[in-house]
Amino acid sequence: MQPAQWRVSSVLPWSQTMYASHNPLVEQLLSVTTKPCLSLYLSTHRTQPERRDDPTRYRVLVRRLSDSLASAYTAEEVQALIAPFIELAQDETFWNARKEGVAVFCAPGFFTAQHLDRPVPDIAIVADTFHMKPLLRILQTLERYNVLTLTRERARLFVGDRDGLSEVDLGPDAPMTIESALGYELTERHFTRSNSGGTPRSVGHSTTSDEIEIDTERFFRAVDKFITENVSRSGGLPVVVVGLPEQLGEFFRVKHNPNVLLEGVTVHPDGISHKELVKRAWDVVVPYVTKESTRFVDMYYEAASRELGLDHVVPLTHAAVEGRVAALLVEATRQVPGKIDQATGEITFDDLDQPDINDVLDDLAMIVLRKGGKVLVLPTEHMPTASGAAAVLRY
Repeated sequence: MQPAQWRVSSVLPWSQTMYASHNPLVEQLLSVTTKPCLSLYLSTHRTQPERRDDPTRYRVLVRRLSDSLASAYTAEEVQALIAPFIELAQDETFWNARKEGVAVFCAPGFFTAQHLDRPVPDIAIVADTFHMKPLLRILQTLERYNVLTLTRERARLFVGDRDGLSEVDLGPDAPMTIESALGYELTERHFTRSNSGGTPRSVGHSTTSDEIEIDTERFFRAVDKFITENVSRSGGLPVVVVGLPEQLGEFFRVKHNPNVLLEGVTVHPDGISHKELVKRAWDVVVPYVTKESTRFVDMYYEAASRELGLDHVVPLTHAAVEGRVAALLVEATRQVPGKIDQATGEITFDDLDQPDINDVLDDLAMIVLRKGGKVLVLPTEHMPTASGAAAVLRY
């Protein structure tokens, strides 16, 4: 058994593609062919006193992994697989950077630990494949969005979810200031001389409001064009625009980006806290999120009416192995302990504590992703079926 190769990350490498199927971490986990695969999820805390219990709860989960391995592997093999988890427990830099959760994945020759921006259920599973349903739930772009803040002189782009926003580095060539967007075409400002406290100074101002409006319109057009072509076209995230009423009106009048939501946040970008901006932007996005999840549930009902929808796990698994599943809906908290034969689709149901048993729904999601299908993880109340899974078939 080869020693694990370490890779610890403090920031989850988010992708802006729907269903997270092209996320670098997901692709990396899908590419691992060695086994057993150890998956650990832990909800963590940023502040005291709650965060004091995080290391203890982590060690309990590691012990659960060790106990599961001990039933099928030698003491030396168990020690080799658990060693990176123990070393991570002693990594103060990693734990000091904690956010809302931690995901740790290990297999012979592979180890990675990731901080998560969202809480996750505490899970420790040993199986032939990684347990990825909680990760997919977090990565789904149905709950990701962009925020574009606007003033007459500057624009900034953020990406986030219900919990927070982070600014997107668009590179030095992005036209995110009026000077960088218009350059030499920017209307020349005229100056008057004034005297304040005996000190002469120059005061800049436009000669007419028309010049300001023309420059603002051209600036907003440049911003809209750049965001559309370099962000929205590939990422597909909804965009919430933030600005004063006059700037919002001007931007909506000239924009062509179909991802821009019609309702914006009316406030000066510099006059709102980060926490309040997240709250108000999320309030705008919520109806979009609900609409999108409803749309995919409706797709299932429509497919079922044409005998292209499945909701029973056994035939659904056979269809997935055959590559016939175009889209899969799985219940976030439901677990069906078992193991899928990747070649035939046959299911062996067993105890989740066994070292080669995973959640069938999780394995099913991995098969669909590998076959080029899409996977959407939904809360129980949004699922169209009671079985924990629903699929739209290609044929």
